[in-house]
Amino acid sequence: MNFNGNFNHICDADVSPIQKLVNNLTEKHWALDISRQQKYDVHEDTATINLVHDPDFRHMNPSKHPALDVFGPVIQPVLAYIAQYYENKLANKTLIEQYGAGYFIRANIIKLKAGGTISAHQDKNFSLAHSHRIHIPIVTHEDVHFTVGDETVHIPVGEVVEINNRRFHSVSNNSEIDRVHLILDFVVPGEPCCCADKTHPGELCTPESCQATDRLMIPCYCHP
Repeated sequence: MNFNGNFNHICDADVSPIQKLVNNLTEKHWALDISRQQKYDVHEDTATINLVHDPDFRHMNPSKHPALDVFGPVIQPVLAYIAQYYENKLANKTLIEQYGAGYFIRANIIKLKAGGTISAHQDKNFSLAHSHRIHIPIVTHEDVHFTVGDETVHIPVGEVVEINNRRFHSVSNNSEIDRVHLILDFVVPGEPCCCADKTHPGELCTPESCQATDRLMIPCYCHP
């Protein structure tokens, strides 16, 4: 989701119960699904535990994976807080009354190996452009740096941060440990993209009406 800024701090969370589960993961667990790494070159230094995910990047009716049975109870408190944060925004209350409650379309645990990088890229499909991309560090180090736009920060353990995934963003892990984030995509049904009023005023966003802007085939100057 595009917004006026690079990072939006939502809250701080106690992630120690999640850390305990992450520390019990083996290389076999991390290697169960390598499709993300095979499909996207920028993610070749990462590994994934899918909790809620679909390779087609659908925008509703997400698929739940077996790992959610394990991690679900310990991530539920932070999920509830995030959902409440977005649903309590005045502009979103009307949307929720009309189109229903918000939901997490994706939830994944992503490891970036020690010394690894995620090169600069922008997220370019309908669902990613219409979701709030949230990062929560579970295991990290002060030498892990996250860049969005022209701003580079270190996000500490437990800090819940939305990033502007429509801007170029990258990560460098210059430490000797693997970095692990819980990454979430939250959807407010009916929430328009930043270009909606210009490209299809008065109409809901759809993959068809937003195709050119979602894939950045035309420039967006909404939040320079």
